[in-house]
Amino acid sequence: MSKFFVLILLFVSFPTVSVEKVSLSALLANPNNYDGKCVQTVGVLSVEFEGGRIFIDRTSYVARAYENAVRQPFVAAVVAMNSEDPEKAAKRISDTYEGKLVRVIGVFSAINTRTDEISSNSMFKDISFIETLPPHNWAQIGNRRTCL
Repeated sequence: MSKFFVLILLFVSFPTVSVEKVSLSALLANPNNYDGKCVQTVGVLSVEFEGGRIFIDRTSYVARAYENAVRQPFVAAVVAMNSEDPEKAAKRISDTYEGKLVRVIGVFSAINTRTDEISSNSMFKDISFIETLPPHNWAQIGNRRTCL
């Protein structure tokens, strides 16, 4: 009987990683409030080149207004690197996600949050889930809706 209570105590005492739903504007305005936390947000995704970002809206994405974006590590060329045909895989990933409205879940990191900079250096250290949202065709990467 005491082993049963010990098992329950162990199970309950381990913290679960919960996902905090946050607007991208809140991440940009108060990055330190979300540093190290698992967050879910929505934005327009850029996966091309080294500067992958999640933009607050389509207008900011088109204008490449980096002050309205958070960096992210999901870059098509890097993700496709280990595939049989990296160039084709990178194009498929880019076609699927580039410029699309997406829901993203990952661990956020507030990096060098000086207010006098044009661009936010804050970023997602880790992304565990991405899905496109309507009106785009539904696509997703990741099989869970929590952080690692």
